[in-house]
Amino acid sequence: MKQKQSDVTLFLHLTNYIKPYMWLLIVAAMALMTNLFLSLWRPYITKQVIDYGFAIKDINTIEYYAGVYALTIVGSIVFILLENYLLASFGQKIIYHIRSAVFEKITHKSSHEFQETPIGNWVTRITNDVESLRTLYSDVILKLISSGLMIIGILCFMYAINVPLAIVMTLLLPVMGGIIWVYQKFSRRAFRQVRTSVAASNSSIKELLNYIIIVKTYVGEKIIEKRYDKVNREFLDAGIFEVITFSIFRPLVDALFFVALIIIFTMTNLLESVADAGTVFAFIQYMDRFFQPMKEIAEKYNSLQSALAGAERLVPVLEEEKRDLVTTVPEEFKQIDSIVFDHVYFSYDNDEHYALEDFHLTIRRGEYIGVVGLSGSGKSTLLSLLMGLLNPTKGAIYINGYNLADYDSSMIRNIIGYVFQNAYLFKGSIEDNLNLYDTSITKEEIVEATQKVNLHSMIENLPNGYNTSVGYLGALLSDGQKQLLAFARTLIVNKPILLLDEATSNVDSHTEGQIQKSIETIRGEKTIINVAHRLSTVEQANRIVVLSYGRIVETGTFTELIEKRGEFYQLWSHQH
Repeated sequence: MKQKQSDVTLFLHLTNYIKPYMWLLIVAAMALMTNLFLSLWRPYITKQVIDYGFAIKDINTIEYYAGVYALTIVGSIVFILLENYLLASFGQKIIYHIRSAVFEKITHKSSHEFQETPIGNWVTRITNDVESLRTLYSDVILKLISSGLMIIGILCFMYAINVPLAIVMTLLLPVMGGIIWVYQKFSRRAFRQVRTSVAASNSSIKELLNYIIIVKTYVGEKIIEKRYDKVNREFLDAGIFEVITFSIFRPLVDALFFVALIIIFTMTNLLESVADAGTVFAFIQYMDRFFQPMKEIAEKYNSLQSALAGAERLVPVLEEEKRDLVTTVPEEFKQIDSIVFDHVYFSYDNDEHYALEDFHLTIRRGEYIGVVGLSGSGKSTLLSLLMGLLNPTKGAIYINGYNLADYDSSMIRNIIGYVFQNAYLFKGSIEDNLNLYDTSITKEEIVEATQKVNLHSMIENLPNGYNTSVGYLGALLSDGQKQLLAFARTLIVNKPILLLDEATSNVDSHTEGQIQKSIETIRGEKTIINVAHRLSTVEQANRIVVLSYGRIVETGTFTELIEKRGEFYQLWSHQH
Protein backbone atom coordinates (compact mmCIF):
# COMPACT_ATOMS: atom_id res chain seq x y z
CA MET A 1 0.00 0.00 0.00
CA LYS A 2 2.87 2.35 0.79
CA GLN A 3 4.39 1.81 -2.67
CA LYS A 4 1.00 2.44 -4.29
CA GLN A 5 0.65 5.72 -2.40
CA SER A 6 4.13 6.64 -3.55
CA ASP A 7 3.15 6.03 -7.18
CA VAL A 8 0.01 8.12 -6.76
CA THR A 9 2.11 10.95 -5.35
CA LEU A 10 4.44 10.78 -8.34
CA PHE A 11 1.50 10.90 -10.77
CA LEU A 12 -0.12 13.82 -8.97
CA HIS A 13 3.10 15.83 -9.08
CA LEU A 14 3.80 15.09 -12.73
CA THR A 15 0.21 15.91 -13.68
CA ASN A 16 1.02 19.58 -13.07
CA TYR A 17 3.10 19.52 -16.24
CA ILE A 18 0.35 18.18 -18.52
CA LYS A 19 -2.44 20.63 -17.69
CA PRO A 20 -1.65 23.07 -20.56
CA TYR A 21 -1.86 20.20 -23.05
CA MET A 22 -4.72 18.22 -21.50
CA TRP A 23 -7.03 18.88 -24.48
CA LEU A 24 -4.68 16.87 -26.70
CA LEU A 25 -4.87 13.94 -24.30
CA ILE A 26 -8.67 14.13 -24.06
CA VAL A 27 -9.19 14.13 -27.84
CA ALA A 28 -6.63 11.31 -28.19
CA ALA A 29 -8.54 9.33 -25.54
CA MET A 30 -11.81 9.82 -27.43
CA ALA A 31 -10.18 8.60 -30.65
CA LEU A 32 -8.74 5.62 -28.80
CA MET A 33 -12.11 4.61 -27.29
CA THR A 34 -13.86 4.96 -30.64
CA ASN A 35 -11.29 2.70 -32.28
CA LEU A 36 -11.61 0.31 -29.34
CA PHE A 37 -15.35 0.00 -29.87
CA LEU A 38 -14.91 -0.58 -33.62
CA SER A 39 -12.31 -3.31 -33.06
CA LEU A 40 -14.55 -5.07 -30.51
CA TRP A 41 -17.57 -4.81 -32.79
CA ARG A 42 -15.87 -6.73 -35.62
CA PRO A 43 -15.94 -10.24 -33.99
CA TYR A 44 -19.64 -9.70 -33.26
CA ILE A 45 -20.20 -8.79 -36.93
CA THR A 46 -18.35 -11.99 -37.88
CA LYS A 47 -20.65 -14.02 -35.62
CA GLN A 48 -23.73 -12.47 -37.23
CA VAL A 49 -22.57 -13.12 -40.81
CA ILE A 50 -21.75 -16.77 -39.99
CA ASP A 51 -25.02 -17.46 -38.15
CA TYR A 52 -27.38 -15.46 -40.38
CA GLY A 53 -25.54 -15.21 -43.66
CA PHE A 54 -23.46 -18.30 -44.40
CA ALA A 55 -25.76 -20.64 -42.45
CA ILE A 56 -28.69 -19.96 -44.79
CA LYS A 57 -26.62 -18.70 -47.74
CA ASP A 58 -28.27 -15.28 -47.68
CA ILE A 59 -26.10 -13.20 -50.03
CA ASN A 60 -27.79 -9.90 -49.08
CA THR A 61 -27.00 -10.42 -45.39
CA ILE A 62 -23.41 -11.37 -46.21
CA GLU A 63 -22.95 -8.23 -48.36
CA TYR A 64 -24.54 -6.02 -45.70
CA TYR A 65 -22.26 -7.25 -42.91
CA ALA A 66 -19.23 -7.15 -45.24
CA GLY A 67 -19.95 -3.47 -45.91
CA VAL A 68 -20.33 -2.74 -42.20
CA TYR A 69 -17.11 -4.64 -41.47
CA ALA A 70 -15.25 -2.59 -44.12
CA LEU A 71 -16.55 0.67 -42.64
CA THR A 72 -15.27 -0.33 -39.17
CA ILE A 73 -11.80 -0.94 -40.66
CA VAL A 74 -11.77 2.47 -42.40
CA GLY A 75 -12.97 4.10 -39.18
CA SER A 76 -10.23 2.35 -37.18
CA ILE A 77 -7.54 3.58 -39.59
CA VAL A 78 -8.77 7.19 -39.32
CA PHE A 79 -9.02 7.15 -35.52
CA ILE A 80 -5.66 5.36 -35.10
CA LEU A 81 -3.95 8.04 -37.20
CA LEU A 82 -5.63 10.79 -35.18
CA GLU A 83 -4.75 9.11 -31.88
CA ASN A 84 -1.09 8.60 -32.84
CA TYR A 85 -0.66 12.18 -34.02
CA LEU A 86 -2.27 13.70 -30.93
CA LEU A 87 -0.32 11.47 -28.53
CA ALA A 88 2.98 12.20 -30.28
CA SER A 89 2.30 15.95 -30.10
CA PHE A 90 1.20 15.66 -26.49
CA GLY A 91 4.29 13.68 -25.51
CA GLN A 92 6.74 16.06 -27.21
CA LYS A 93 5.16 19.17 -25.69
CA ILE A 94 5.15 17.94 -22.11
CA ILE A 95 8.69 16.59 -22.40
CA TYR A 96 9.84 19.98 -23.68
CA HIS A 97 8.15 21.51 -20.64
CA ILE A 98 9.62 19.04 -18.11
CA ARG A 99 13.10 18.99 -19.65
CA SER A 100 13.26 22.79 -19.48
CA ALA A 101 12.08 22.75 -15.85
CA VAL A 102 14.63 20.10 -14.85
CA PHE A 103 17.47 21.90 -16.63
CA GLU A 104 16.55 25.17 -14.91
CA LYS A 105 16.44 23.54 -11.47
CA ILE A 106 19.80 21.84 -12.05
CA THR A 107 21.56 25.00 -13.26
CA HIS A 108 20.37 26.84 -10.14
CA LYS A 109 21.87 24.28 -7.79
CA SER A 110 24.82 25.25 -5.62
CA SER A 111 28.38 24.47 -6.67
CA HIS A 112 28.62 22.21 -3.61
CA GLU A 113 25.83 20.00 -4.96
CA PHE A 114 27.63 19.74 -8.30
CA GLN A 115 30.76 18.63 -6.47
CA GLU A 116 28.81 15.95 -4.58
CA THR A 117 26.93 14.52 -7.58
CA PRO A 118 28.70 13.37 -10.78
CA ILE A 119 27.77 15.38 -13.88
CA GLY A 120 26.72 12.16 -15.63
CA ASN A 121 23.90 11.76 -13.09
CA TRP A 122 22.52 15.18 -13.95
CA VAL A 123 22.83 14.35 -17.67
CA THR A 124 20.83 11.14 -17.13
CA ARG A 125 18.07 13.07 -15.38
CA ILE A 126 17.74 15.51 -18.29
CA THR A 127 17.95 12.84 -21.00
CA ASN A 128 17.01 9.25 -20.08
CA ASP A 129 14.75 9.99 -17.11
CA VAL A 130 12.82 12.73 -18.89
CA GLU A 131 12.51 10.57 -22.03
CA SER A 132 10.98 7.80 -19.92
CA LEU A 133 8.27 10.26 -18.89
CA ARG A 134 7.46 10.91 -22.56
CA THR A 135 6.77 7.19 -22.87
CA LEU A 136 4.70 7.33 -19.68
CA TYR A 137 2.41 10.08 -20.90
CA SER A 138 2.19 9.44 -24.64
CA ASP A 139 2.13 5.64 -24.58
CA VAL A 140 1.78 3.90 -21.24
CA ILE A 141 -1.09 5.63 -19.45
CA LEU A 142 -3.59 5.62 -22.31
CA LYS A 143 -2.58 2.12 -23.40
CA LEU A 144 -3.16 0.80 -19.88
CA ILE A 145 -6.57 2.48 -19.82
CA SER A 146 -7.25 1.12 -23.31
CA SER A 147 -6.28 -2.39 -22.25
CA GLY A 148 -8.49 -2.21 -19.18
CA LEU A 149 -11.43 -0.92 -21.22
CA MET A 150 -10.83 -3.60 -23.84
CA ILE A 151 -11.04 -6.36 -21.23
CA ILE A 152 -14.30 -4.89 -19.91
CA GLY A 153 -15.64 -4.44 -23.45
CA ILE A 154 -14.75 -8.00 -24.44
CA LEU A 155 -16.53 -9.38 -21.39
CA CYS A 156 -19.60 -7.31 -22.21
CA PHE A 157 -19.71 -8.66 -25.77
CA MET A 158 -19.08 -12.20 -24.47
CA TYR A 159 -21.98 -11.97 -22.01
CA ALA A 160 -24.14 -10.57 -24.80
CA ILE A 161 -23.59 -13.60 -27.03
CA ASN A 162 -23.11 -16.47 -24.52
CA VAL A 163 -23.28 -16.31 -20.73
CA PRO A 164 -21.76 -19.75 -19.77
CA LEU A 165 -18.63 -19.21 -21.86
CA ALA A 166 -18.34 -15.63 -20.58
CA ILE A 167 -18.42 -16.88 -16.99
CA VAL A 168 -15.41 -19.13 -17.74
CA MET A 169 -13.43 -16.12 -19.01
CA THR A 170 -14.48 -14.05 -15.98
CA LEU A 171 -13.17 -16.73 -13.61
CA LEU A 172 -9.74 -16.44 -15.25
CA LEU A 173 -9.44 -12.75 -14.36
CA PRO A 174 -8.40 -13.29 -10.68
CA VAL A 175 -5.73 -15.75 -11.83
CA MET A 176 -4.40 -13.19 -14.30
CA GLY A 177 -4.56 -10.48 -11.63
CA GLY A 178 -2.51 -12.64 -9.28
CA ILE A 179 0.17 -13.17 -11.92
CA ILE A 180 0.37 -9.42 -12.60
CA TRP A 181 0.57 -8.66 -8.86
CA VAL A 182 3.54 -11.01 -8.43
CA TYR A 183 5.18 -9.63 -11.56
CA GLN A 184 5.01 -6.00 -10.44
CA LYS A 185 6.82 -6.85 -7.20
CA PHE A 186 9.94 -7.71 -9.19
CA SER A 187 9.63 -5.34 -12.13
CA ARG A 188 9.90 -2.11 -10.10
CA ARG A 189 13.13 -3.31 -8.50
CA ALA A 190 14.47 -4.35 -11.90
CA PHE A 191 13.84 -0.96 -13.49
CA ARG A 192 15.21 0.95 -10.53
CA GLN A 193 18.46 -1.02 -10.91
CA VAL A 194 18.54 -0.27 -14.65
CA ARG A 195 18.07 3.49 -14.05
CA THR A 196 20.83 3.52 -11.44
CA SER A 197 23.13 1.60 -13.79
CA VAL A 198 22.44 4.02 -16.66
CA ALA A 199 23.40 6.98 -14.47
CA ALA A 200 26.56 5.22 -13.26
CA SER A 201 27.52 4.34 -16.83
CA ASN A 202 26.99 7.91 -18.06
CA SER A 203 29.03 9.32 -15.19
CA SER A 204 31.86 6.89 -15.78
CA ILE A 205 31.98 7.53 -19.54
CA LYS A 206 31.96 11.31 -19.08
CA GLU A 207 34.70 11.22 -16.46
CA LEU A 208 36.96 8.89 -18.44
CA LEU A 209 36.54 10.61 -21.81
CA ASN A 210 36.89 14.12 -20.40
CA TYR A 211 40.43 13.23 -19.35
CA ILE A 212 41.25 10.88 -22.21
CA ILE A 213 44.41 12.87 -23.07
CA ILE A 214 45.82 12.02 -19.64
CA VAL A 215 44.89 8.37 -20.12
CA LYS A 216 46.65 8.29 -23.49
CA THR A 217 49.70 10.03 -22.05
CA TYR A 218 50.14 7.15 -19.62
CA VAL A 219 49.09 4.53 -22.20
CA GLY A 220 46.27 3.63 -19.84
CA GLU A 221 43.59 2.68 -22.35
CA LYS A 222 43.50 -0.94 -21.15
CA ILE A 223 43.22 0.14 -17.51
CA ILE A 224 40.23 2.40 -18.08
CA GLU A 225 38.64 -0.26 -20.27
CA LYS A 226 38.79 -2.62 -17.29
CA ARG A 227 37.48 0.10 -15.01
CA TYR A 228 34.53 0.81 -17.29
CA ASP A 229 33.94 -2.93 -17.80
CA LYS A 230 33.08 -3.21 -14.11
CA VAL A 231 30.45 -0.47 -14.43
CA ASN A 232 29.21 -1.94 -17.71
CA ARG A 233 28.88 -5.40 -16.16
CA GLU A 234 26.65 -3.98 -13.42
CA PHE A 235 24.58 -2.44 -16.23
CA LEU A 236 24.45 -5.87 -17.91
CA ASP A 237 23.35 -7.62 -14.69
CA ALA A 238 20.56 -5.07 -14.18
CA GLY A 239 19.43 -5.53 -17.79
CA ILE A 240 19.41 -9.34 -17.52
CA PHE A 241 17.39 -9.18 -14.32
CA GLU A 242 14.88 -6.96 -16.16
CA VAL A 243 14.68 -9.37 -19.11
CA ILE A 244 14.24 -12.43 -16.87
CA THR A 245 11.47 -10.71 -14.93
CA PHE A 246 9.49 -10.03 -18.11
CA SER A 247 10.31 -13.31 -19.89
CA ILE A 248 8.79 -15.33 -17.04
CA PHE A 249 5.54 -13.38 -17.20
CA ARG A 250 4.84 -13.67 -20.94
CA PRO A 251 4.78 -17.51 -21.11
CA LEU A 252 2.41 -17.60 -18.11
CA VAL A 253 -0.08 -15.44 -20.03
CA ASP A 254 0.26 -17.64 -23.12
CA ALA A 255 -0.28 -20.76 -21.01
CA LEU A 256 -3.43 -19.24 -19.53
CA PHE A 257 -4.75 -18.57 -23.07
CA PHE A 258 -4.32 -22.22 -24.06
CA VAL A 259 -6.01 -23.38 -20.85
CA ALA A 260 -8.99 -21.15 -21.66
CA LEU A 261 -9.06 -22.43 -25.25
CA ILE A 262 -9.12 -26.06 -24.10
CA ILE A 263 -11.95 -25.30 -21.65
CA ILE A 264 -14.03 -23.57 -24.35
CA PHE A 265 -13.64 -26.45 -26.84
CA THR A 266 -14.33 -29.03 -24.13
CA MET A 267 -17.54 -27.28 -23.09
CA THR A 268 -18.62 -26.91 -26.74
CA ASN A 269 -18.07 -30.63 -27.44
CA LEU A 270 -19.72 -31.82 -24.22
CA LEU A 271 -22.68 -29.49 -24.38
CA GLU A 272 -23.95 -29.05 -27.90
CA SER A 273 -26.38 -26.38 -26.72
CA VAL A 274 -23.65 -24.18 -25.28
CA ALA A 275 -22.88 -22.39 -28.55
CA ASP A 276 -23.37 -22.50 -32.30
CA ALA A 277 -20.59 -22.11 -34.88
CA GLY A 278 -20.71 -18.32 -35.11
CA THR A 279 -20.59 -17.93 -31.35
CA VAL A 280 -17.58 -20.27 -31.01
CA PHE A 281 -15.75 -18.44 -33.79
CA ALA A 282 -16.49 -15.05 -32.17
CA PHE A 283 -15.44 -16.36 -28.77
CA ILE A 284 -12.09 -17.54 -30.11
CA GLN A 285 -11.53 -14.08 -31.57
CA TYR A 286 -12.54 -12.42 -28.31
CA MET A 287 -10.32 -14.80 -26.34
CA ASP A 288 -7.35 -13.88 -28.47
CA ARG A 289 -8.17 -10.22 -27.95
CA PHE A 290 -8.83 -10.85 -24.26
CA PHE A 291 -5.30 -12.07 -23.69
CA GLN A 292 -3.70 -9.45 -25.93
CA PRO A 293 -4.51 -6.61 -23.51
CA MET A 294 -3.32 -8.85 -20.68
CA LYS A 295 0.06 -9.10 -22.39
CA GLU A 296 -0.06 -5.40 -23.20
CA ILE A 297 -0.75 -4.58 -19.56
CA ALA A 298 2.39 -6.51 -18.66
CA GLU A 299 4.44 -4.74 -21.34
CA LYS A 300 3.06 -1.32 -20.46
CA TYR A 301 3.47 -2.05 -16.77
CA ASN A 302 7.05 -2.77 -17.76
CA SER A 303 7.31 0.73 -19.25
CA LEU A 304 5.34 2.19 -16.35
CA GLN A 305 7.86 0.89 -13.84
CA SER A 306 10.71 2.21 -15.96
CA ALA A 307 9.05 5.62 -16.15
CA LEU A 308 8.26 5.69 -12.43
CA ALA A 309 11.86 4.74 -11.64
CA GLY A 310 12.87 7.79 -13.68
CA ALA A 311 10.17 9.89 -11.99
CA GLU A 312 11.53 8.93 -8.57
CA ARG A 313 14.78 10.60 -9.60
CA LEU A 314 13.15 13.61 -11.27
CA VAL A 315 10.44 14.58 -8.80
CA PRO A 316 12.85 15.55 -5.99
CA VAL A 317 14.53 17.94 -8.45
CA LEU A 318 11.21 19.33 -9.69
CA GLU A 319 9.87 19.74 -6.15
CA GLU A 320 12.76 21.95 -5.12
CA GLU A 321 11.67 25.51 -4.56
CA LYS A 322 12.52 27.66 -7.53
CA ARG A 323 15.47 29.86 -6.75
CA ASP A 324 15.20 33.24 -8.41
CA LEU A 325 18.59 34.63 -9.36
CA VAL A 326 19.30 38.19 -8.31
CA THR A 327 20.23 39.99 -11.51
CA THR A 328 20.33 43.54 -10.16
CA VAL A 329 22.90 45.05 -7.82
CA PRO A 330 21.53 46.80 -4.70
CA GLU A 331 22.38 50.46 -4.32
CA GLU A 332 24.70 49.75 -1.38
CA PHE A 333 27.01 47.74 -3.66
CA LYS A 334 27.06 50.00 -6.71
CA GLN A 335 30.43 51.28 -5.51
CA ILE A 336 32.80 49.08 -3.52
CA ASP A 337 34.59 50.95 -0.74
CA SER A 338 35.75 48.09 1.47
CA ILE A 339 35.92 44.32 1.87
CA VAL A 340 36.37 43.01 5.40
CA PHE A 341 37.09 39.41 6.42
CA ASP A 342 36.13 39.51 10.10
CA HIS A 343 37.91 36.64 11.87
CA VAL A 344 36.65 34.09 9.34
CA TYR A 345 36.89 30.35 10.00
CA PHE A 346 35.93 27.64 7.55
CA SER A 347 35.87 23.85 7.83
CA TYR A 348 34.78 21.49 5.05
CA ASP A 349 33.63 18.83 7.51
CA ASN A 350 32.42 21.09 10.34
CA ASP A 351 35.04 19.90 12.79
CA GLU A 352 38.03 21.65 14.29
CA HIS A 353 40.24 21.09 11.23
CA TYR A 354 39.93 24.46 9.56
CA ALA A 355 40.88 25.13 5.96
CA LEU A 356 40.81 28.83 6.92
CA GLU A 357 41.38 29.90 10.50
CA ASP A 358 40.90 33.32 12.12
CA PHE A 359 41.36 35.09 8.79
CA HIS A 360 41.12 38.84 9.37
CA LEU A 361 41.80 41.29 6.56
CA THR A 362 40.51 44.67 5.39
CA ILE A 363 40.78 45.57 1.70
CA ARG A 364 40.20 49.14 0.54
CA ARG A 365 38.67 50.33 -2.71
CA GLY A 366 40.96 49.92 -5.74
CA GLU A 367 43.61 47.93 -3.85
CA TYR A 368 45.51 45.13 -5.53
CA ILE A 369 45.98 42.28 -3.04
CA GLY A 370 48.16 39.23 -3.70
CA VAL A 371 47.47 36.01 -1.79
CA VAL A 372 50.19 33.36 -1.77
CA GLY A 373 51.03 30.14 0.04
CA LEU A 374 51.72 26.48 -0.49
CA SER A 375 49.05 24.17 -1.89
CA GLY A 376 46.39 23.50 0.73
CA SER A 377 47.02 26.76 2.58
CA GLY A 378 43.44 27.97 1.99
CA LYS A 379 43.84 30.32 -0.98
CA SER A 380 41.05 28.96 -3.19
CA THR A 381 38.80 28.48 -0.13
CA LEU A 382 39.18 32.18 0.56
CA LEU A 383 37.91 33.07 -2.92
CA SER A 384 35.02 30.61 -2.72
CA LEU A 385 33.91 32.25 0.53
CA LEU A 386 34.03 35.71 -0.99
CA MET A 387 32.03 34.50 -4.02
CA GLY A 388 29.33 33.07 -1.75
CA LEU A 389 29.97 29.53 -3.00
CA LEU A 390 30.83 28.58 0.59
CA ASN A 391 29.63 30.08 3.89
CA PRO A 392 31.96 30.80 6.83
CA THR A 393 31.83 28.30 9.66
CA LYS A 394 32.49 31.20 12.03
CA GLY A 395 33.03 34.90 11.51
CA ALA A 396 31.66 37.01 8.67
CA ILE A 397 32.56 38.77 5.43
CA TYR A 398 31.46 42.37 4.92
CA ILE A 399 31.36 44.49 1.79
CA ASN A 400 30.75 48.19 2.46
CA GLY A 401 29.81 47.13 5.99
CA TYR A 402 27.05 44.74 4.88
CA ASN A 403 27.25 41.08 5.88
CA LEU A 404 27.30 38.90 2.74
CA ALA A 405 25.41 36.18 4.64
CA ASP A 406 22.31 38.39 4.38
CA TYR A 407 22.39 38.34 0.55
CA ASP A 408 21.79 35.70 -2.10
CA SER A 409 25.05 34.37 -3.51
CA SER A 410 23.86 35.19 -7.06
CA MET A 411 23.78 38.88 -6.09
CA ILE A 412 27.35 38.62 -4.80
CA ARG A 413 28.50 37.20 -8.12
CA ASN A 414 26.96 40.22 -9.85
CA ILE A 415 29.66 42.41 -8.32
CA ILE A 416 32.59 39.98 -8.56
CA GLY A 417 34.43 38.84 -11.68
CA TYR A 418 36.36 35.56 -11.46
CA VAL A 419 39.22 34.28 -13.62
CA PHE A 420 39.75 30.55 -13.02
CA GLN A 421 42.98 28.60 -13.02
CA ASN A 422 41.70 26.68 -16.04
CA ALA A 423 39.94 28.56 -18.82
CA TYR A 424 36.52 27.03 -19.45
CA LEU A 425 35.36 27.56 -23.02
CA PHE A 426 32.09 26.53 -24.63
CA LYS A 427 31.32 25.22 -28.09
CA GLY A 428 31.04 28.13 -30.50
CA SER A 429 33.08 31.08 -31.71
CA ILE A 430 35.52 33.35 -29.91
CA GLU A 431 32.82 36.02 -29.76
CA ASP A 432 30.33 33.53 -28.26
CA ASN A 433 32.82 32.77 -25.51
CA LEU A 434 33.49 36.44 -24.84
CA ASN A 435 29.88 37.52 -24.49
CA LEU A 436 28.62 34.09 -23.30
CA TYR A 437 25.79 34.31 -25.86
CA ASP A 438 24.55 37.60 -24.41
CA THR A 439 23.58 39.55 -27.53
CA SER A 440 23.12 42.76 -25.52
CA ILE A 441 26.92 43.08 -25.29
CA THR A 442 28.17 45.21 -28.17
CA LYS A 443 31.10 44.46 -30.43
CA GLU A 444 32.78 47.66 -29.18
CA GLU A 445 32.66 46.38 -25.58
CA ILE A 446 34.16 43.07 -26.69
CA VAL A 447 36.99 44.75 -28.63
CA GLU A 448 37.74 47.10 -25.72
CA ALA A 449 38.13 44.15 -23.36
CA THR A 450 40.34 42.13 -25.72
CA GLN A 451 42.56 45.17 -26.27
CA LYS A 452 43.10 45.47 -22.52
CA VAL A 453 44.45 41.89 -22.42
CA ASN A 454 46.47 42.25 -25.65
CA LEU A 455 44.31 39.69 -27.45
CA HIS A 456 42.60 41.81 -30.11
CA SER A 457 45.40 41.77 -32.71
CA MET A 458 45.77 37.98 -32.42
CA ILE A 459 42.04 37.48 -32.97
CA GLU A 460 41.99 39.85 -35.94
CA ASN A 461 44.76 37.83 -37.61
CA LEU A 462 42.71 34.62 -37.46
CA PRO A 463 40.94 33.59 -40.72
CA ASN A 464 37.46 34.30 -39.33
CA GLY A 465 38.41 36.82 -36.67
CA TYR A 466 35.97 36.88 -33.77
CA ASN A 467 33.84 34.26 -35.56
CA THR A 468 36.63 31.68 -35.37
CA SER A 469 35.52 28.43 -33.70
CA VAL A 470 37.29 27.57 -30.44
CA GLY A 471 36.65 23.83 -30.87
CA TYR A 472 35.56 21.35 -28.22
CA LEU A 473 36.56 22.76 -24.80
CA GLY A 474 38.71 25.33 -26.63
CA ALA A 475 40.94 22.69 -28.23
CA LEU A 476 41.74 24.94 -31.22
CA LEU A 477 43.35 27.61 -29.01
CA SER A 478 46.56 27.47 -26.99
CA ASP A 479 46.41 27.51 -23.18
CA GLY A 480 47.66 31.07 -23.16
CA GLN A 481 45.04 32.23 -25.67
CA LYS A 482 42.29 30.51 -23.70
CA GLN A 483 43.39 32.17 -20.48
CA LEU A 484 43.56 35.63 -22.05
CA LEU A 485 40.12 35.07 -23.57
CA ALA A 486 38.76 34.10 -20.12
CA PHE A 487 40.37 37.23 -18.64
CA ALA A 488 38.80 39.44 -21.34
CA ARG A 489 35.42 37.75 -20.74
CA THR A 490 35.57 38.84 -17.10
CA LEU A 491 36.48 42.43 -18.03
CA ILE A 492 33.53 42.72 -20.44
CA VAL A 493 30.98 42.45 -17.62
CA ASN A 494 32.83 45.27 -15.81
CA LYS A 495 32.39 44.18 -12.20
CA PRO A 496 34.01 46.26 -9.43
CA ILE A 497 35.81 43.32 -7.80
CA LEU A 498 38.13 41.01 -9.73
CA LEU A 499 39.36 37.66 -8.41
CA LEU A 500 42.16 35.76 -10.11
CA ASP A 501 42.57 32.14 -9.00
CA GLU A 502 46.04 30.92 -10.07
CA ALA A 503 45.31 32.58 -13.43
CA THR A 504 48.93 32.27 -14.61
CA SER A 505 49.80 28.81 -13.31
CA ASN A 506 49.09 27.03 -16.62
CA VAL A 507 50.49 29.59 -19.06
CA ASP A 508 53.92 30.45 -20.40
CA SER A 509 55.99 33.42 -19.23
CA HIS A 510 54.93 35.50 -22.26
CA THR A 511 51.21 35.08 -21.45
CA GLU A 512 51.96 35.72 -17.78
CA GLY A 513 53.56 39.00 -18.78
CA GLN A 514 50.50 39.93 -20.84
CA ILE A 515 48.21 39.18 -17.90
CA GLN A 516 50.38 41.34 -15.62
CA LYS A 517 50.23 44.21 -18.14
CA SER A 518 46.45 43.75 -18.29
CA ILE A 519 46.20 44.01 -14.52
CA GLU A 520 48.13 47.28 -14.65
CA THR A 521 45.66 48.72 -17.21
CA ILE A 522 42.72 48.19 -14.85
CA ARG A 523 44.56 48.81 -11.58
CA GLY A 524 42.73 51.31 -9.43
CA GLU A 525 39.49 50.85 -11.41
CA LYS A 526 38.75 47.56 -9.67
CA THR A 527 39.55 45.97 -6.34
CA ILE A 528 41.77 43.02 -7.28
CA ILE A 529 42.55 39.88 -5.29
CA ASN A 530 45.09 37.70 -7.05
CA VAL A 531 45.68 34.20 -5.67
CA ALA A 532 49.00 33.14 -7.16
CA HIS A 533 51.37 30.24 -7.19
CA ARG A 534 53.93 32.13 -9.26
CA LEU A 535 55.08 34.85 -6.89
CA SER A 536 56.30 37.06 -9.75
CA THR A 537 52.64 37.57 -10.66
CA VAL A 538 51.93 39.52 -7.44
CA GLU A 539 55.21 41.44 -7.34
CA GLN A 540 53.41 44.73 -8.10
CA ALA A 541 50.56 44.18 -5.60
CA ASN A 542 49.81 46.88 -2.99
CA ARG A 543 49.92 44.18 -0.33
CA ILE A 544 50.76 40.50 -0.30
CA VAL A 545 49.08 38.13 2.17
CA VAL A 546 50.99 34.94 2.96
CA LEU A 547 48.91 31.95 4.10
CA SER A 548 50.08 28.82 5.86
CA TYR A 549 47.63 26.10 6.94
CA GLY A 550 44.72 28.52 6.68
CA ARG A 551 46.26 31.30 8.77
CA ILE A 552 47.84 34.62 7.80
CA VAL A 553 51.52 34.45 8.69
CA GLU A 554 52.78 37.58 6.90
CA THR A 555 51.52 40.68 5.11
CA GLY A 556 53.33 43.48 3.34
CA THR A 557 54.62 44.74 0.04
CA PHE A 558 56.90 42.58 -2.08
CA THR A 559 59.98 44.53 -0.95
CA GLU A 560 58.99 44.43 2.72
CA LEU A 561 58.43 40.67 2.68
CA ILE A 562 61.72 39.97 0.90
CA GLU A 563 63.59 42.09 3.42
CA LYS A 564 61.82 40.33 6.29
CA ARG A 565 63.28 37.01 5.09
CA GLY A 566 60.34 35.04 6.47
CA GLU A 567 57.82 32.67 4.93
CA PHE A 568 57.43 34.67 1.70
CA TYR A 569 61.19 34.88 1.23
CA GLN A 570 61.42 31.08 1.55
CA LEU A 571 58.75 30.62 -1.12
CA TRP A 572 60.49 33.14 -3.38
CA SER A 573 63.85 31.42 -2.93
CA HIS A 574 62.40 28.07 -4.03
CA GLN A 575 61.17 29.63 -7.28
CA HIS A 576 64.40 31.49 -8.11
